[in-house]
Amino acid sequence: MDSFYKQLKAYGKVRTQESLAKHITYKIGGPAKYFITIKDISHLPDVLRLIDGEGINRIILGGGSNILFPDEGYDGVVIKIVDKHFTISGTEVEAVASAQMKEISQGTVSASLAGFVWAIGVPGTIAGALRGNAAYNGIAMEDAVSKVEVYRDGEVVILTQEECMFGPKDSVFKYNTDVILRIWLELKKGDTQEIAQEAMENIAYRKRTQPEGFGSAGCVFKNIVVEEKDKAAFLAKFSDEKIKEILTKYNKIPVGRVVELLGLKGRKSGKAQISTVHGNFIINLGGASAKDIHVLIDLIKENVYNTYGLDLEEEIQIV
Repeated sequence: MDSFYKQLKAYGKVRTQESLAKHITYKIGGPAKYFITIKDISHLPDVLRLIDGEGINRIILGGGSNILFPDEGYDGVVIKIVDKHFTISGTEVEAVASAQMKEISQGTVSASLAGFVWAIGVPGTIAGALRGNAAYNGIAMEDAVSKVEVYRDGEVVILTQEECMFGPKDSVFKYNTDVILRIWLELKKGDTQEIAQEAMENIAYRKRTQPEGFGSAGCVFKNIVVEEKDKAAFLAKFSDEKIKEILTKYNKIPVGRVVELLGLKGRKSGKAQISTVHGNFIINLGGASAKDIHVLIDLIKENVYNTYGLDLEEEIQIV
């Protein structure tokens, strides 16, 4: 093996030509040139310095629930961190980037903390949720985050909540090269029974409204955010009562409902399908390629633009 491979092995288990389909919820993707599994996130800065020093492409793979790799694979290093450690002290949560959203949320429910119950049904890691400012029912990651530790240009630095530059399903981490290492949340004490009830309702709602049993990456597109000054014009554009209700309450147009109105639910390309349960999900029926997913993404974007003049933006990370 080459010298880089040998150096990389000092930090974790390394495989070459590892199938990425095995590691993401879409179950799609070709081989990674190098695939390293790291057990302790404290080793990550040294790994990144090694990779960057060699000028090799790299990507951090979180829970694999919001990403699509190409059929050709990835010509670089895919880094998988399996450290899931988090602690709860009073109303503060400290979590490594690779800690699981579901587990953290369950921990806050057990501690009778309000403000993170919404995440109990969210798959993937807290870093992935932070990067995309994951949200549910009007509550987002930005509402709980107090500070973030990142790797930046060889150094480890702390960012404030404001420096994360959160937006709807957005953050500064989508546009810079920072690697999230650790996240702190500040929550509030709540009523134990009310929090437990909210958790059960959230889980039940997701089971009713999201497809199960197939590979997917969750919602493919960001819901469309409408400024207050434009709301009246959009309300006039849509006759559907469900869209009007969500637009009025949250200043958003739900892409899943728009796809349904266009009659696109159930459309297929190869072994991929626009879900019949939720119009903003594209599922892998078994054996789908990344190309199949891209065909349906383009189909939805084209139809939404031609009918409503709206440009859709992908929520999933497309490599």
